Amino acid sequence: MYEDEKKVKLLNLMRFWLFSVFIIVLVSMVIYVGMFTLGDVMKAAMASAPIWVTTGVLCILWYYAYRWYISRG
Repeated sequence: MYEDEKKVKLLNLMRFWLFSVFIIVLVSMVIYVGMFTLGDVMKAAMASAPIWVTTGVLCILWYYAYRWYISRG
């Protein structure tokens, strides 16, 4: 039972870090692009969408790859 609890803790930690990375990328890109769009948040979000959508997809893929890797052992 100890090993299963350890795997759950590792998965939760990975989920926390990947979500944190996604939020940091999202906010930083909207702010950075927002500087050039004169504060128009929607225009900044749409202009930076390819970057944060790609980051979100990669975070999800990384989570499931890590989940598969943890469940192997």
